[in-house]
Amino acid sequence: ENGSADVFVDSIDSHGAPTLPSSSTSSIIYASEFPCHHNLMKAISISQKRCLKLWTGDEEEPILRDPSLLSMIKQAANQKGHGKHWTDANMRLYKQLAAWRHVCARQEKMHASEVCSLDYLVHIAFKLPKDRWEMRRHSYILPMLLEDESLPYLNELCELVTSSDVFQLKGQTPSTESQSMDVVFYSSNEDANENNHERRKGLFKLLMASAVVGVILLTVTRSRRR
Repeated sequence: ENGSADVFVDSIDSHGAPTLPSSSTSSIIYASEFPCHHNLMKAISISQKRCLKLWTGDEEEPILRDPSLLSMIKQAANQKGHGKHWTDANMRLYKQLAAWRHVCARQEKMHASEVCSLDYLVHIAFKLPKDRWEMRRHSYILPMLLEDESLPYLNELCELVTSSDVFQLKGQTPSTESQSMDVVFYSSNEDANENNHERRKGLFKLLMASAVVGVILLTVTRSRRR
């Protein structure tokens, strides 16, 4: 009734954790008596800190353990696949992007993973897109903070890319691998609408051809029955 919590325990073990009450006798510890039980208070304090870390997101992702990054590093070491063009300059840019992501998360009071994924930053550090449209090569729908034109984060990200050492080297020795399109990229809304129109026309032709074939098969089947 007074908002105090009562705890039913038998005893406190050697690690400071309260044991569950047995079927025989059990004691009651009232909230007002908590300060008298050092081990119980310690266990509650540890539990509260762990819950706080879980919900506040203080524990960040290990940026050097991202699967996409590890794949790039492995391909660069073996000189195979797209990752063979991954260099130390790409790695430096990736670390700068990860630090930028952390700053954005603090400013927006969100978890870093909500800004964008580490996989996305690996792609940015490798493909070096310099504007919004080139970023859509990886995903046509950008992360929320980058999609919002009223926020400065997209410009900050592009500035990091274009001012990096690897971007300057790209202008001197362009790499066909890093510049190749790995997904569909629409440079404008008109291009996107035109592409969708062509796709609909292709589907319509396919449906018409299927209908014609169906009519022919039906006619042949009926003639055979006669």
